[in-house]
Amino acid sequence: MPNALENLRFRLALGAGKAAAAGLAALKRAGGQLPGVIAERIDPAFLAHIGKPDRIVFVTGTNGKTTTANLLDDLLADNGFDLVTNRAGSNTINGIESSLIKNARLSGKQRKQVACMELDELSSRRVLPHVVPDLLLVCNLYRDSFMRNANPDYIFDVLSSSISPATELILNADDLISCRLAPQARKRTYFSIGRLPDDTGGPQGIVCDLTACPECGSALAYDYCHLRHLGKARCVRCGFANPEPDFEVTRVDCEAGTFTVRENREPGAPEHDYRIAAYSITNLYNLLAAVVTARRLGIGADAIAASLEKGINITALRYSVEAAKGVWLVNVAAKGENSTATSTAIQTICREPGRKAVALIMSDYYLATSPYSSEYTGWYYQTDFEYLADPSVGQIVVVGARGEDLLLRLMLAGVDAMRVSLVADADAAARELDLEDAEGVFIAYDIFNGDQADRLRSLMRERIEENDLKAAKSAGTPAPTPAVPADQGAGCVVEVLYPEFGNQAGDNGNALYLRACLPGATFIETAYGDEPAFAARDVSAIVMGSMTEAHQQLAAAALLPYADRLAQLADAGIPMLFTHSAAELLGSSFGTPDGRRKPGLGVLDFSVRLDMPKRYLCSTVGSFDPADGGDPVQILGFKIQFTQMQAGGTAGSCKPFCTLNRGWGLAEQNPFEGFLRGGLIATWILGPLLPTNPDFARWFCEKITGSAVVLPFEREARAAYRVRAAELTRPLPKGKAINP
Repeated sequence: MPNALENLRFRLALGAGKAAAAGLAALKRAGGQLPGVIAERIDPAFLAHIGKPDRIVFVTGTNGKTTTANLLDDLLADNGFDLVTNRAGSNTINGIESSLIKNARLSGKQRKQVACMELDELSSRRVLPHVVPDLLLVCNLYRDSFMRNANPDYIFDVLSSSISPATELILNADDLISCRLAPQARKRTYFSIGRLPDDTGGPQGIVCDLTACPECGSALAYDYCHLRHLGKARCVRCGFANPEPDFEVTRVDCEAGTFTVRENREPGAPEHDYRIAAYSITNLYNLLAAVVTARRLGIGADAIAASLEKGINITALRYSVEAAKGVWLVNVAAKGENSTATSTAIQTICREPGRKAVALIMSDYYLATSPYSSEYTGWYYQTDFEYLADPSVGQIVVVGARGEDLLLRLMLAGVDAMRVSLVADADAAARELDLEDAEGVFIAYDIFNGDQADRLRSLMRERIEENDLKAAKSAGTPAPTPAVPADQGAGCVVEVLYPEFGNQAGDNGNALYLRACLPGATFIETAYGDEPAFAARDVSAIVMGSMTEAHQQLAAAALLPYADRLAQLADAGIPMLFTHSAAELLGSSFGTPDGRRKPGLGVLDFSVRLDMPKRYLCSTVGSFDPADGGDPVQILGFKIQFTQMQAGGTAGSCKPFCTLNRGWGLAEQNPFEGFLRGGLIATWILGPLLPTNPDFARWFCEKITGSAVVLPFEREARAAYRVRAAELTRPLPKGKAINP
């Protein structure tokens, strides 16, 4: 119980929060977080002190939580529940506080006694210690914005450690990541979708969030996948597999718009049919999750089915279709900087029949307008833009900021440059799109760019209605890029170490670009558990990318027997590029999330301090001195990490990779970034370092081949580099920085 001073502080906080909520309502403004922000400023323990409803349901997960929470709210309300929700507010701690403030009496007790609210995954560490839900629905865990959410392992650890043993978990049995959450919570309900006709035999996409067993790190054998890594699999070594589902979709009838759920824990395993208004596999997962949660709250299957029949259902808000004179105008939204959501949106577009013109409005609007932010585009290299190489896509118009970076990524995805153009805004895109041969115009956009997408569709409708089908072609057609010789790199052997681990934050873009640079080279992808190629044969280069903290421990232990060989190759001048957390394997030791120390390979003399959950972010501008007679090379990049490095005193022949004049290096206030030992480069500059730094890419490739090289898509790479260089080197007021 709070003491007298705490009670006074709480009452002042509640009063101020209620006044803020009333003021916002009078101004007809949402302000979903402001009452909570004000209350917490007055009483830092406000969430602990305010009364809670008798029954609480939270909905969380990477993708689909907003759709699912809104649908669940509607189902519960239609079946007599008087709810506290944060539907019009925020899913963070301040948004939840604001919802409770609006529902609270002046005493702090709640009026409505059932709450159903969406919960941000990272906010769980601040919310769940003070609000213990009866039910916690976790839709799934995927990679999200690396800048904010790091990697799925990190989100898993945050969420798992915050969950009370008293909470019943409702989990996706098809997701071998989230189904393992919080073993301390023994009350668990699992839902699943059985095999479907359009399933694939394994995970989908250029990168995957579950490439190895989460228990032992060994290979997974998949029976089928529905979406990305969601499906049925088992570990070939330890036998880890999907839990048995309590609720399972056994049939889907797309024509009838229905699906059947078998309730396996009930006597006789009864089956129930439900309506799905707009079928897609993501909509099916979201609707199934809401149905299962409603059932666990005691609503009968017939009552849920009746609610769905009368119009409470999944809507197609993120897939909006209009038509004008027989031409489809389709807006497809995706969660910004989320490669899974964007890949799914693009795949959906390309599966539609007919000839298509596509507009991409993917850059973050807010970052693009801020003088102190620069969007980290490493997520482009985790997104399946390869789908857009489909011949049914006749034209692609890239709209807005970061277009040069996206154009380069499209070229690397195999998209014909003659089909792509860059424009500044929706108005220019409307003039650029050619409707003479298009049966549909598809506008893929970041959810924060909805107004631009709507404007573009409106302008396209006007053109069609006026029979103005021919594009103005204001952007012009680019000249062909000089082709890379097909035998460039012939005789070279490039080893990519543990690519199933080293694919975080777009680091996989380095290997992708090397393949385009050296089409004649042999590339060896060494999987975890296999002996590295460099151990027994000569290689021309070694590349390893960023990985999760769990994979970092597995990789270090697996590579430790080959540490001396790596050092020997480095001193012999064999080019190697270890980026971000892969670089941390090369030191003497590194920290783990549970506070232990693990031995590194000892190839470089430094140690790693892990400060999780604190995150260090900066943009970097530095100078790399090749020390081989070449001119210094300017390196641009970003750093997003939990760690700081401490160099040892016996670095020997090691020196910094580059010296920074913007950003920090091995640690805050340290201008030296990374290490260089012979041919080995270890750097914490994140993501697609090679495609975003063409001069450095040329130097690195020429070290591999020993001769001059032609860079692929050099014009596009240099255009993107010039834009980024101008952005990251512009004058700034004292004390200001440009961060991702």
